[in-house]
Parts: sequence; structure tokens; C-alpha cells
Amino acid sequence: MVSNVACLRRLMLACALCLSACGGGGTYRGDPMRPLTDPGALPTDQEAAMRKLDAAPSPEYLKQLQRIVFQPGYTQDVRVMAFERLQKGDEKTLQELKNGIAMNLPKMQALSWRTWLSERIAKEGWKDLTPTLVRAWSAPMPGWVEKDTDRPERKALVVLYGEDHLTDVLVELVANANPVTERNLRLRCWELLQKQGQRQRLVALLADTQVKPDDTLLRDLRTCAAELGVVPTTREEILWLQALLTTANAGFWAEAKAAVAQLPEATRTTLEIRELPTAVACARHKPELLTASNQELYARVEARRKAKGSRMATASLEGYGGDFTETLYAQRDKLRWGDLAAMTLAMDLLDDPVVRKAMFDMGDRDIQDHTTEYGGVLTVNRDGKPQLIECKPRITGNDTRFEAPQAMFDQGYTALFHFHMHAQGYNERYAGPHIGDFTYADSTRANCLVFTFLRKREMNVDFYRHGPTVVDLGSILRPGTEG
Repeated sequence: MVSNVACLRRLMLACALCLSACGGGGTYRGDPMRPLTDPGALPTDQEAAMRKLDAAPSPEYLKQLQRIVFQPGYTQDVRVMAFERLQKGDEKTLQELKNGIAMNLPKMQALSWRTWLSERIAKEGWKDLTPTLVRAWSAPMPGWVEKDTDRPERKALVVLYGEDHLTDVLVELVANANPVTERNLRLRCWELLQKQGQRQRLVALLADTQVKPDDTLLRDLRTCAAELGVVPTTREEILWLQALLTTANAGFWAEAKAAVAQLPEATRTTLEIRELPTAVACARHKPELLTASNQELYARVEARRKAKGSRMATASLEGYGGDFTETLYAQRDKLRWGDLAAMTLAMDLLDDPVVRKAMFDMGDRDIQDHTTEYGGVLTVNRDGKPQLIECKPRITGNDTRFEAPQAMFDQGYTALFHFHMHAQGYNERYAGPHIGDFTYADSTRANCLVFTFLRKREMNVDFYRHGPTVVDLGSILRPGTEG
């Protein structure tokens, strides 16, 4: 008898579930909006709700479809259903869908959905979303695709315009996009053109003074190319250039022109923006470095390392892939004039006991402060003497991070180095730049130094910049403890 009752109960439960499934209402009977506002609802419930609401689509329903397309948590099949309903709506609904794509695609982390949207833009021939595809393509997405040519946003642009006209599209946006509302888009297009190996096309654009002669961005780039022979590569370098061209930095710009004019032609024609402060510092402190060859500068750095006799210390990067060698010899083929000249200056400036005392004083304070790392800029004044400028962090709360404030960037445009401390304790574990430091160098394009406390009387010094390229410069000793 007990067995028959149990069987009957199971049969009744199965019938109830069957009726629920056939009815399409699941656990959301009575309010079809509920499964649509719940990303965790069954896709079958969400589809059934859409079908019910399609009969008389309210503004609330259309807004929820927009949320489904762009908010995280929904399955791709459900997103597609929402997208297609919005696409088939009236002109206003379609435009709101496109506006949503423009706002969300460049920052979207759902990569398969990002790919689908890019492909759909191309399929529909929506050329009005070209700026959106460019913005999305320009956003770095490490580890997503093997090659830049595999990025779905780029593929979509090729479908819309053809491979042979992709460069034309980017150049057109640089020249004619709105200088106010699309300023960042223009900078991203410039950066993409450089990555695509189209430097000469950009040089030609700048040489044609009939193209937008009154445009501020193009005027600044033309000034840089004409007066220094430098064509910036990245967005950050363009922002750096524009800071140098302000009235406040007019004196520095004049010094940069005079210093760059002394460089050998082969060096001058390949300069990066970060090498302008190096050239000015050389002119102020040691002018003979301006005419020295790379081979001569390498020999100087190598000789100084050997003469110092200070030991090298390598940071622990356990758990990270990649080759992070810090030896001068291993990096020899990567090093440019600006790298070697900067390292020569760094070793020379750190011989100054006043600079070393200031650095150790800062390190002593840092090792007692568990809320932040310390940092700032190191520069050469007009009188040729070094100056260390400490910058207070933008925010505190982490003993393994230095959050550079805007004041540091403002100072850094004309400074020789950005620097920070690794002073969590006296050890070699932090001796050298870590992953966050590499990211900072890639982003800012600045020349950087990191000082690591090895023991109370000794700090290790590493030079690094974008790439990443890192060279251990050895150690410095606290003034008065050299013996």
C-alpha cells in the first residue's frame, strides 16, 4: 500500500511538471516581465515571455530587451532573440539599439557576444557604426585572438569597406572626425595606423598642409614632425606632445629643438617622444652624449656597471610567463640611443650624494608606511644639476602599489624618469619592476626607474620602459656607508 501511494505521488508531480513546461510559464506565471528581468531564468521561460509581450510591445518591454542585449548574465541565444526584436522595431527602436551598441561594444567582456555583434554590424551594412568598430578594435584584449587581423571588429570593417580601403577609413577619421566629441577616436585611429605599419601614410597626411590647416591636433603633429622630425606612435605620446606644446613648456620645447638638432641623423629620424627629455637632460648635464653612437654609449654603461662592482638582484616573477631578463647584455639588441643615454645619466646622477640621501630618506619613510609605495620624478635642472621631486600618491591603501597622481604626469612630461620604491622590507623579492610596473610603462611610454631596498644601506636600481625592456643598473649605497 505504501509503495502504491509513493508511485501515485511521483506520477502527480511528473504531470504537474509536464503541464508547467507545456504552458511555457515555468515558475513565472502571471507576469511575463519577471523572467526577462532575471538573467538566471530558464531561456525557455524568457523566450515564452517575449512571445507573449510581442503582441503589444510596451516601452518597458523594449527597454528590457535593450538590457538583455547588453547586460551580463543572459545566454547568447536569448540575447539574439532580444536583438532581432529590436532590429525589427520602428526607426526609433532601431536607433536606440545602435546607440546601445556604440556605448557598450568597445568595453564588452562577453567575447563571443562581442564577436557576434561585430559580425552582425557587417552583415547589416551599418557603416554608421564604423567609429564604434574602430573604438572596439583599438581596445587591447590580451589573449583573445592570436593576431590583430583576427579581431572581429577589424574583420567587420573589412567586410564593410574591403581590405584595400581599411587604411583610407582610418585616415579619413583622423582628418575629419569631430575634433571635440570624437577627439579620442581620432587618437585611436592614429594609433591603429601606426600598428598597421602605415607611418608613411601619416607622414604624407601631415605633409599636406591643405588638409585641415586650422585643426589643433593636426597642427600639433605637424609642428612636431617639422621641428623635431618626430611622429608620435601612440595616443599617450600624442597627449604628451600636446602638453609639451603648451605655453608653460615653451622653454623646454626650444631646448628640445636645439638638443635634437645635435643628434646624428639616424638617431634623430627614429626618436620617440620619451627621448626628448633625455636629449634635453644630456644637453644640460653632459652634452657629449648627444653625439655619441649607440656602441659608445653601450660601452659606457657596461664599463660603469663593472666599475661599480655592485651586485645585481632579480625580482621574483613566479607564476608569470614571459622572458623578463634584466641583464644589459641580454637586452643589447633592443636598446636605442635614448635608452643607453638615459641609463648613462641615471648612473651619473645617482653618484650625487644629495640625490642618494634624498632617495634613502624617502625609502626609510616608505618602509615604515604600509599604506602605499612612494614615488616621483627625477630630472635635470637648467643648471645641469639633478633634482628629485617626490609626488604624493593619488590614493593609498596598498603597500605594493604606487598610484601616480596627475601632478606626477605633469612633472613627468619634461622629467628624465618616473620612479617609485619597492620598500616593503629588506629583501630581493621585489628587486625590479613587476607586472603592474610593465603595464604602467606601456601605458605612459615613460622612462622609469624602480628602487628596491635590499638592506638598510643598499638599494638596487632598475631601468625599464615599454616593451617591456628592463636593465638592472646595480646598487647604490647610503651616503656615509660606502666603505
